[in-house]
Amino acid sequence: MTKRKKTTRKKRQRSLTTRFKNWTRALWRRYRWKCLAAVVVLCLAMVPVVRLIGEYTRPVRRAVVTSADYNGIDVSKYQGTINWTKVAEDRKVQFVYIKATEGATKTDSRYAENLRKARAAGLKVGSYHFFVSFRTAEQQFDNFRRHVPRDKQDLLPVVDVEEAGNRTAQRDKLQQELQRFMDLVRKEYGRYPILYSQHGFYNQMLAPEFNRYHIFIARYGQRAPKLSGGCKYSIWQFSEQGHINGIRGNVDLDRFAPGIDLADIEL
Repeated sequence: MTKRKKTTRKKRQRSLTTRFKNWTRALWRRYRWKCLAAVVVLCLAMVPVVRLIGEYTRPVRRAVVTSADYNGIDVSKYQGTINWTKVAEDRKVQFVYIKATEGATKTDSRYAENLRKARAAGLKVGSYHFFVSFRTAEQQFDNFRRHVPRDKQDLLPVVDVEEAGNRTAQRDKLQQELQRFMDLVRKEYGRYPILYSQHGFYNQMLAPEFNRYHIFIARYGQRAPKLSGGCKYSIWQFSEQGHINGIRGNVDLDRFAPGIDLADIEL
């Protein structure tokens, strides 16, 4: 009895397997051209997607910048420990901006050290705040004021407003908060801060309402910034891959606009 049951079960399994194979073969014979056509269409549809991914992942080529092109640099904790004595030996470095604060609570971990040593080396130094749209102007200014002493600043403060930190900001709301921050800086430090931003972001979100201020604009390469409303920039950050003695790795390089010099940004 046991052997017969096993034999019957095996026959049923073979029969089911045979039926399934016959069904799939018939299905393939009936629909094979439609399947092949669908695969071809899918592959063709993926071509622009692959090209788009390639555009975003392709390494960006930066313009080669000679040492004679810059007038100043800006730094933060990402430059690590800096030998400011060696930096000061470079006579092209007329000014240095150092990151001080960000948002309502953050401070750059190397700010105090960089400020002290850069000034001790004889460099003209200013400080910048990284502005974010999810904190009020008052909160951010209090953070900046607590860490940036007026009597240890050689240059006008800078407020850094760029896409990072403000990606979801509404244009009108961002401008209102930024103006309040700048007004608070003027009241505390005696003059309006310089406004730093990226080329595209400034044109889209801040111009022409802020064109009356000193503009410090980032646009990498050889093409000079062109700002909306006929605005003339004061400083151009033209490279993020500069090399300066005393700084390991890359550093931002900055250049005065024609007709602007150090006296225009001194506090």
